[in-house]
Amino acid sequence: MEDRIVGINLIVDGISYPLSVKASEEPYYRQAARLINDTLVPYKQAFSGEGSAKVMTMVAIHIAYRLVTQKDTVGHASIIRKITELSRLLDNTLSDTQE
Repeated sequence: MEDRIVGINLIVDGISYPLSVKASEEPYYRQAARLINDTLVPYKQAFSGEGSAKVMTMVAIHIAYRLVTQKDTVGHASIIRKITELSRLLDNTLSDTQE
């Protein structure tokens, strides 16, 4: 079944952004808007004398950093699982050949 397109309005920093998205992706867009809004608060305080472009750039850097480090962590976990599985298979093979 094909995903239907729905119209949503996201509010980011008090501004409404109308979007057309797949219904299955709507929760992710809402979480993304919430993440941006939550991250904005401390940066708006820290850069109160700066323009909104600088604040939004700092928010983008913050969120991008979290994404990159999270992907790196997930990648390492996957590699460790594969190494553990290979080690187990190797141990089993070696123990079978020694019997």
